[in-house]
Amino acid sequence: MKIDKSLHDDYAVLTLKGEFDTFYCPTLMQEVESLVERGVNHLVLDMRLVKFINSTALGAVIKAHKRCRADGGDLVVAQPSPFVREVIRKVGIDKLIAMHDTEQEAVKAIIKHLNQKELAGDAPVDSEKVLIGFPDETRNKMLGGGKRPKLLVGTMANVDGHKVQFLWSSDKAGLTSDQARQLFFAGSEVQLKFQVKMIKKSFFELLAVVDAAESAGDSGLRITAKFQKIAEADREALSQFAADMAFLKNQLPGG
Repeated sequence: MKIDKSLHDDYAVLTLKGEFDTFYCPTLMQEVESLVERGVNHLVLDMRLVKFINSTALGAVIKAHKRCRADGGDLVVAQPSPFVREVIRKVGIDKLIAMHDTEQEAVKAIIKHLNQKELAGDAPVDSEKVLIGFPDETRNKMLGGGKRPKLLVGTMANVDGHKVQFLWSSDKAGLTSDQARQLFFAGSEVQLKFQVKMIKKSFFELLAVVDAAESAGDSGLRITAKFQKIAEADREALSQFAADMAFLKNQLPGG
């Protein structure tokens, strides 16, 4: 089986091709996990070119769906082949995972879910993910990175036009607290990618310099990083956002 990936601002389409059996289950799960860790938790599985699927592979689809849901996202199936449609309906998986006749219908369902989240306030700035990379070989080696540098995932705490503050735990990376501090030593450069959906749907991708790294729990760090290179339009948008949030906070009861 082959998996083609199409990335969009808030979701991804995975097109599966060939025979989906036990051997390819880890491949799908690795792809899904990689996307979720990067902040893409709304997925469309296009299965029009899947000639065969077995029971273990069906289980992998369910696991992928649960993984997306656990992260606040969703996974739907688009235009399943006649064989896949029949199997999914026989087993009753269509009662758990939505199936759509076309990719366009599937994408509309995903966008509807995204809009409902935003209207419900489920994606404030203090829960957005921050992708963290390091431009130097030394720190990438600390993380076991090879030719492709490994990205870390933090959680946004605050942002304005000059700096961002995020939380990161060393547990997932298997590092001690001392090693974690070595990754984020003062004055070191970090490459950051994050969203502030109330400003724009696309990502901010910025180079920043660590200003401080403070303890936040047993294995956590609260990192403040000042932007080194940022487009003036982005700086103005983030500054306006911070000012608006401060104003709104003061207007609300208890502000």
